[in-house]
Amino acid sequence: MSPFTNALNAPISASWTIRPMRDGDHAAVLRLNEGSRPEVWPLAETDLSNLLAFGGYHLVAVDTEEHVLGYLLSFPYTSRYDDAEIREFRRLIAEPFLYICQVVIASEHRRHGIGRAFYDAVADHAQRAGIQALCCDVNTDPPNPTSLAFHHTLGFKQITERRASNGFVIALLVKKMGSRQS
Repeated sequence: MSPFTNALNAPISASWTIRPMRDGDHAAVLRLNEGSRPEVWPLAETDLSNLLAFGGYHLVAVDTEEHVLGYLLSFPYTSRYDDAEIREFRRLIAEPFLYICQVVIASEHRRHGIGRAFYDAVADHAQRAGIQALCCDVNTDPPNPTSLAFHHTLGFKQITERRASNGFVIALLVKKMGSRQS
């Protein structure tokens, strides 16, 4: 079992915690997003507000002073969120899934377990909700080999590759919940 499977809001590390995203986190999320392009789709305040209006399961990692170190946006297959990628997952996957739309961690906080903690929290949520798969996409052109390697380590498998609306080529990845790794 991973050391990051503690209940949400419980300290996961001596220096940071994973918790649900709050309205007061938006400015920090937008700053992190801006600093992580082209790896993630750019968001303005209205974009973020529109995304959050679709519901979903959205998390932040915060330090002991509540500074946001990273964020994760995800949407269930039943969400009204309807970009091309989630539509493609709906077409390809019959069972209930959770689509992980964006994950960003501040560069100085990468490789400290935050990404794995995000994915463990999402997997725990999905299992409690009866969701059978986690889905996400990762850029392959421009390449994002670090993200691809991370997802493969967690048990994600590529099911196809396609051109996104921004012109990037992306790999669509799926992890069946029965294949959880720690």
